[in-house]
Amino acid sequence: MSLSFKLFRLQQIDTTLDKAQARISEIDRLLADDLEIRLAQGRSDSAQKKIFEAEKNLRFAEANVKEQRIKIERSQAALYGGKIINPKELQDLQHESEALKRYLATLEDLQLEAMLVLDEAESVFKDAEEKREATGLQVAVQKDQLTLEKSELVRELEVNEFERTAAISSIDDPVLRQYEKMRKLKNGIAVARIADKTCAACGSTLTAATFSSAKIPTKITRCNACGRILYPG
Repeated sequence: MSLSFKLFRLQQIDTTLDKAQARISEIDRLLADDLEIRLAQGRSDSAQKKIFEAEKNLRFAEANVKEQRIKIERSQAALYGGKIINPKELQDLQHESEALKRYLATLEDLQLEAMLVLDEAESVFKDAEEKREATGLQVAVQKDQLTLEKSELVRELEVNEFERTAAISSIDDPVLRQYEKMRKLKNGIAVARIADKTCAACGSTLTAATFSSAKIPTKITRCNACGRILYPG
């Protein structure tokens, strides 16, 4: 087994580990993210506040209508009670009663409007609550799936960590240090396969001497362009 193959195999294991660890980090971020829930809850809370406000306005309108009706009853009682016989006073009471009735109609319109506003607010709240519950269920399902995926990735990591330990046991420390240094410099890719006499990582064409050197089982040959360790395949 050539040295470049051992390093290439180690590279494959490390790439798998990197991808699994990156995905686990992404899953952890997604599991901690409750933005959708908070937005849905915020819409529901806002709709509920509008209900409270609409109820308050309706109670105020109802109280005004009730008070106005009491005023009308008193005016009617005075007008037809027989205690007042002065024509001028009776005429004034008649005018006052008519004015009270006209204003009652205005107050009743405002009461109806307040009722309609409350109905609309309740409808909006109902819709917001349904969406909040649906969002909660959807997020719960998604998080269950993510948790399951994470568990599978953790098991995959354990297997690959075991394989990595076995892989590095046959690689000398100086060579392994070179490999690790190159991984840090080259965004995790230290070993490149040779494809049609070119470096598969950077695409540079290899010289005949470099291509021949890469085939020597006990030797480490680097790409003249990117510096990665070459594996002839």
